[in-house]
Amino acid sequence: MGGIKDSTYLDVQKALARRFSPQDGWQFAWSPAGSAQPEGLLSRRVAGRTERVLVNVKMTPSVPAGTVQALEAAASAGKADRAVLVVPGGAAVPDVPEGVDVLEMGNWQIVGGRIAWAKNIERSAFLEEERARRGLA
Repeated sequence: MGGIKDSTYLDVQKALARRFSPQDGWQFAWSPAGSAQPEGLLSRRVAGRTERVLVNVKMTPSVPAGTVQALEAAASAGKADRAVLVVPGGAAVPDVPEGVDVLEMGNWQIVGGRIAWAKNIERSAFLEEERARRGLA
């Protein structure tokens, strides 16, 4: 993965860690799936049973229905107990079946049909206010 993808996936791991806490025994591993977006697997052992959650990251403004169906099929094929689709905040996600959760990342947002880092959005708003205040807008 390149630098941008590395930082994005660090944000993905942080978002996942909020929902699937390592303190609760969840362990995360990326597994390259031969696509541009790697898949991950969360797992933990509870009472002698291994729980698995399949993770798919789709950093696009709109998620194709086929992506959700493929994730559901992979989870129901016995590879995982549940599935999580990680998307930027505001992404258009089609109807999601039971067993597939959608996790929206707040630090990545859809703005004008493009993906933007939330810090850049805040910085742009601040700069626009400053320009307006100084009469440069």
